[in-house]
Amino acid sequence: MSARDDVRREERRFLLGSLRDLERELEVGDIDSHDYVALRDDYTARVALITKELEADDAKRSALGHGLGRKAVTALVVIVLGLAAGWLVADNSGQRLPGQSATGGIEQSTATLLSQARLLNFNDPAQAITLYTEVLKIEPDNPEALTYRSWLLALSSREASDDIKKVALATALTDITRAIETDETYVDAYCLLGIINFRFLDDAELAKPPLDKCLAGNPPHEVLGLVTTVVDQVNAAVTGK
Repeated sequence: MSARDDVRREERRFLLGSLRDLERELEVGDIDSHDYVALRDDYTARVALITKELEADDAKRSALGHGLGRKAVTALVVIVLGLAAGWLVADNSGQRLPGQSATGGIEQSTATLLSQARLLNFNDPAQAITLYTEVLKIEPDNPEALTYRSWLLALSSREASDDIKKVALATALTDITRAIETDETYVDAYCLLGIINFRFLDDAELAKPPLDKCLAGNPPHEVLGLVTTVVDQVNAAVTGK
């Protein structure tokens, strides 16, 4: 790692800390909403740019990755930051999404976008997140898009640095909770929220209620396969066995 990278990583830590400070300042009324939005968007855009630059340097040093791979992880991280700032990585990179014309008009239905995203969930999570975000531009409260975008962000956070992990998990938890508030019958959200609470927050007590609702709601087979082992572990942890 070069000295320049050290400086950029330190700048990124500072900016992420500043984002947390902004939230506190807004809560206590030390900053008005207009200044808050302007500063938040500026900070998150700068963090995203630094993250992309660091990834470019990493790619030069190593062509091989682990797990999702640093390239995929960084792409997801940049999307997290873009979501916080209200812009999309695909928009800034000039990438045209499936069904999007040269002028940016969306020609596909949300059902088609969701179908494409499902196919990419584990093969290309960064693109899947982008597609789920496209759905949410059309239907801001779509429970499936909120839930599975949250799930992919949580998965990506496993290989991210601690500061980025906090941002990713906070975004994931906020959106999956919103999915439940939007549609209390969408069982997938309870299932994946329970897993996130247990696997990523290490909190069995917090994981048990949504997992109980998950099982009571007769989840789809593929989702049930994810939660079966987790449920046993959560119950054992809660009962102390």
